[in-house]
Amino acid sequence: MADTFDVSELWHPAVRRNPHEFYDRVRAAGRPVLQVDPAGNRLWVVAGHADVSAALRHPAIGHEVHRHCPVTHQPALNLQDEVARIEARQLINLDPPDHTRLRGLVSGGFTARTVARLEPWITALADRLVANARRLGRIDGVADLADPVPVNVIAELVGVPEPDRWQFRAWSAAIVSASPDGPAATVEFAAYLDDLAARRRADPADDLMSELVALEDQAERLDRDELVALVQLLLIAGQETTVDLIVNGIRLLLTHPPQWQALREEPALAAAVVEETLRFRGPVEIVPPRFAFRDIEIGGGRIPAYDRVGLSLWGANRDPTVFDRPHEFDIHRADVRKHIAFGYGIHFCLGAHLARLESRIMFERIAQQLPDLRLAVDPRDVDAFRLHRNELPLQV
Repeated sequence: MADTFDVSELWHPAVRRNPHEFYDRVRAAGRPVLQVDPAGNRLWVVAGHADVSAALRHPAIGHEVHRHCPVTHQPALNLQDEVARIEARQLINLDPPDHTRLRGLVSGGFTARTVARLEPWITALADRLVANARRLGRIDGVADLADPVPVNVIAELVGVPEPDRWQFRAWSAAIVSASPDGPAATVEFAAYLDDLAARRRADPADDLMSELVALEDQAERLDRDELVALVQLLLIAGQETTVDLIVNGIRLLLTHPPQWQALREEPALAAAVVEETLRFRGPVEIVPPRFAFRDIEIGGGRIPAYDRVGLSLWGANRDPTVFDRPHEFDIHRADVRKHIAFGYGIHFCLGAHLARLESRIMFERIAQQLPDLRLAVDPRDVDAFRLHRNELPLQV
């Protein structure tokens, strides 16, 4: 029955291979569905487009639950732990007013106009990557095409010198993959930023780090943990998700030959490829954990106060009440712009313009300059592609 769920079903191996069937059933149930994650946390999954959109704007759903719940419910915070302090100050873990203040300090670097100035630089980088792919013949779509673009763009924006960018990438991979090396990577990354900030205080440059350290003597100054948390989030959110977007766009095109043929014939469809990839298989399955600050009614059901709320962007973007043929990958669809892969409301992705630009340029250049690109493995072997766990073997 559509209304019957195992309490930890979302983490079953079969469901992880195809979560969309689970989200179809959640929508059909017409209510939030309780799940218990591997750590024992209660999570109410919401998967309808209208319900997820409403919850993303709901004033009683947010991140800083310790500000709203009784002392007996407050999570323990170890303020002596550097990693915990940095994580607690990241934008995705904050509500207003701190979220509003910190986002305002960096938002100017990610407007559509500001990002558009990077197009020639990103295009030149894409051309170098594609030329190298032609020279190699057999490549990994992650390491040789997708990975170098976002890490170099974010590093360029922040002001990380080119010789240091390989380490920038390694820290990001360790932090986002939740490996045992993650906490150590955060500490090393923080120490590096301390040094970079000191260099920019002494010798400012035209980069984001110089702008942030210049705020230290102003009323809206950043403290050290906030600065590290901001840059770490830009690194992870701006890099990891865009790598995922580019790789999955390539994978989807090559496993849907008519769509790949259409793009080769009309490279201007690259922008449509970006949007349909975001809708069909965006980088974020469920938004970072949020909590109900009180008992709330949403999505046809009740979520108890202080429980986690799991808002599924994958579920919302396959909602048949919003998208025609939602389980089909179609770069010509007219309803694609209704997707919410970048979120909604005050936490709408800060780097959305940049991610779209980087991905569009890569898809254009690949279609124009690598028209014979194909998978070098059985398509079934890449159906469950996950960044940091798989390569994407390609033949040029």
